[in-house]
Amino acid sequence: MISRRVLGRFLLFLATASPLPGAAQVLRSETQGRIDFTSFTPKTMFDLARERRGNWNEQPIWGHLTFPKGASEKVPAVVLMHGSGGIERGMAQWVDAFSEIGVAAFVVDVFEPRGVKRTAENQALVPYSADLMDAFQSLQLLASHPRIDPARIGIMGFSRGGSVAFQSAIEPLRNAVVKSGLRFALHIPVYAGCNQVYWSPRITKAPMLNLVGAEDDYTTAEPCERLAKRYADAGAPIRTIKYPGANHSWDGMYDVFFLPNATSGAPCGVLRWDIELWTITAERTGEAVDPARLAEFFNACVKRGAHVGRNESAFRQSRKDVQAFAREIFFGGK
Repeated sequence: MISRRVLGRFLLFLATASPLPGAAQVLRSETQGRIDFTSFTPKTMFDLARERRGNWNEQPIWGHLTFPKGASEKVPAVVLMHGSGGIERGMAQWVDAFSEIGVAAFVVDVFEPRGVKRTAENQALVPYSADLMDAFQSLQLLASHPRIDPARIGIMGFSRGGSVAFQSAIEPLRNAVVKSGLRFALHIPVYAGCNQVYWSPRITKAPMLNLVGAEDDYTTAEPCERLAKRYADAGAPIRTIKYPGANHSWDGMYDVFFLPNATSGAPCGVLRWDIELWTITAERTGEAVDPARLAEFFNACVKRGAHVGRNESAFRQSRKDVQAFAREIFFGGK
């Protein structure tokens, strides 16, 4: 259950977050709540991967940091990346779940600082590279906090944010932003978008927990199951759990409904960007896709409409699964 204390504090954060973030804060032992910091908006993932910094527009953003009650020593932390609906009320459930086991949670707001409410109907409103950049900047920010153990910072993402939870384990992408050995200690993609894959076999090999819904007709489960195998073959310890009866956003605070204008690339099959050569391959046919024809490629296959909403059984089990995974990695199973 969501504690009233956590939910109330989180909703206050949502109500008071303005689209005009201030200067970056100096982190002290007592620093929590809203934290303003600097990120960037690379125009494309290619600009991020190739460090074309002239195309990285500086962007002030913010996140909300919650420490577990009573923590006196350095604690682990998890960066929470929202989906295309922006930060929804259900995120407080995960803040509460991590607090319960002694883990700090940092909810990053990718959209509001960039003047966007949601991208479900048009994912191009915020480039995917911005989400990944914000995740890496959050990692570096938390590593500087006096009360957080930099060796025990993980990432969990939902839908669009779930893609980031996968991508942030790719070394060429991490190295483009993080100029040190700092890396995420664990990755938890939740109903992730796995139909557009940025890939290199050079990965961090940090443990992963891949959570998918059997009835997901938005991002769908099958491509994420295949992507998990790709990571496993490259050396990452990864487990996939599929929840029966679960639609997309099974942790949402609303009943299942049909979202008619949600855009889904699932009918297109998996499109794979191989980072080293930056070749693009449609895995269903094996054909190479000219970057100049990407819009034409997607226009021919993208569909609209998907079911989203809560599945109580799936949420309760996924909460237990996430807590068990975090305990194992952060605390040796204790």
